[in-house]
Amino acid sequence: MDNSKFFKIVIIVLLGINMATLAFMWSTNSRHGGPPRGSEVGDFLSDELSFTKEQQSKFELLKRDHQHKVKDLRDKNKEFHDVFYDMLSENAVDSLVLNNAADSIIFLQKQIEMVTFYHFQDVRAICNLEQQKKFDEVIKLALQMMSPRQKGPPPGPPH
Repeated sequence: MDNSKFFKIVIIVLLGINMATLAFMWSTNSRHGGPPRGSEVGDFLSDELSFTKEQQSKFELLKRDHQHKVKDLRDKNKEFHDVFYDMLSENAVDSLVLNNAADSIIFLQKQIEMVTFYHFQDVRAICNLEQQKKFDEVIKLALQMMSPRQKGPPPGPPH
């Protein structure tokens, strides 16, 4: 077998392996990744609190409003992060400009936390007294579900 024929076969085999790997990763993600975390938390709260149809309708409106507000803030946060890290390409960065950019990022994160706090306050308000007690029991678990999922062991002490 000449070299060119051998390399063609190797390339075809490697392409097949790559496609199979991508298909496997995609199917595994869609099966195990499930719905977005916001949906998981919403379903969890709705199930745990046993919302009536009317409460479920109000909850869906609150959830959509919250998701819209947080998306807008996260989009701005990404822009601010881009500006912040674009300063790495500069030879000299004014510390005041750098601190102001970092403060803008911190402010947006604070806004996300405040919007989320008020959202859950509004969710609690649509609950009856029994549901409010249950809400108070499960909200920390719901918030944990919303936090970024860590992969691997927790970070160790800084180097």
